[in-house]
Amino acid sequence: MILSLLALSACGPVVRGVSPAAWDAVVVDTLGDAQVVDARSAAAFEAGHVPGARQVHASDLTGPDDDGLWGAVDPEIGAALLAAHGIGTDRPVVVYGSGPGGSGDDGNVYWALRWLGHPDVRVYDGGWLAWVARGEDPESGPAQAATATFDLDLDDAVLVGTDDVESWDGVVLDVRSREEFDAGHVPGAVWLEWTRVFDADETLRPPDELRAMLADEAGIGPDTPVVTYCQAGIRAGHSFMVLDALGQPVANYVGSWARWTAEGGAIEVD
Repeated sequence: MILSLLALSACGPVVRGVSPAAWDAVVVDTLGDAQVVDARSAAAFEAGHVPGARQVHASDLTGPDDDGLWGAVDPEIGAALLAAHGIGTDRPVVVYGSGPGGSGDDGNVYWALRWLGHPDVRVYDGGWLAWVARGEDPESGPAQAATATFDLDLDDAVLVGTDDVESWDGVVLDVRSREEFDAGHVPGAVWLEWTRVFDADETLRPPDELRAMLADEAGIGPDTPVVTYCQAGIRAGHSFMVLDALGQPVANYVGSWARWTAEGGAIEVD
């Protein structure tokens, strides 16, 4: 068992907040000496990936719970999984994914790393396709074996449940498609599809444009508390990442619409 082989920093999780960094410290176009995490599927990873990268799919750190509802994994299991993949807390991490075609894979892994307490998480702007377009040479096949120490240090502020959403004092942001939103949403939720953050070249739009869009279309000011949700939480994880990089107070509702309806949340239809 992974948990018997890899020791965490304490018997249980320590809870603290990870302060969001400035945009340019989170959204990067260089890898430097960081640990590289590929958030795409195992099949995509084996077909080609950044040399030395580790593969952790968005669904490895979130998934069905005992009730069949999507949620975050047990934090100690999540930390042990990352350690078993060679991802530690002693070096920065850069996550890359599939861009708009990946349902927010990189952003969801970013959110999970933030929640588990990694102190320096970044996202590669434009993901896998941008890295290839810059003329880099990929490698193929499975990742090489490695282990690391992941010091679990939970940031509970970035994860909310149904009760929190019901009493949320801020903006509840629905990032699903318009069709999904119109079919039913959390009462009072504001709609802004998660893909709106991308530019034509599939990199993220500049932060000033994003802030203007959030203010004009969602009523989100610099200090507005925001909770993001989608169908299960992966797209919402990506929206969390963008807002977090902007310095916005934000949390992710993992389980999202599926959990909301299963737990008896009221439904509003436009």
